Amino acid sequence: MNDLRQIRIAIPAWATWLYVLISIGLIPWTVYLSFALPAHHLTRNWDITWVGLDVALIGSLFATGILAKLKSIYMVVTAVMTATLFITDAWFDILSYHPGSHGFNEALIMAVLGEIPMAVMSLMLAVHGLHKLHAKTEDK
Repeated sequence: MNDLRQIRIAIPAWATWLYVLISIGLIPWTVYLSFALPAHHLTRNWDITWVGLDVALIGSLFATGILAKLKSIYMVVTAVMTATLFITDAWFDILSYHPGSHGFNEALIMAVLGEIPMAVMSLMLAVHGLHKLHAKTEDK
């Protein structure tokens, strides 16, 4: 295996577009958060922290979608990054609220219906890519 760039991974087209569309869809949400979140919330720069996490998530989603569209083996790396960021987002969303408080239920719903499923799907894409890589190296 001299050059990883020669390995191509076929990913369903709907999955590649899903990542790109979600990354684009998160842009207005992130802009909204940059104005709506308080600048101080038990820690300084609370707003910048959340916006920064969302910007990283947008970048990793977009990169995963584009690299999957290009059938690049490097999609494995961005898919794992995306999964990690989704789990981190869910973790901090849920732990930022006390159970029963105003935002707790929304955070829990977003984690269960959005962030965790996207993390699982991202890990499944990465595993798919690793299987393809393994199959290509076995052929040689």
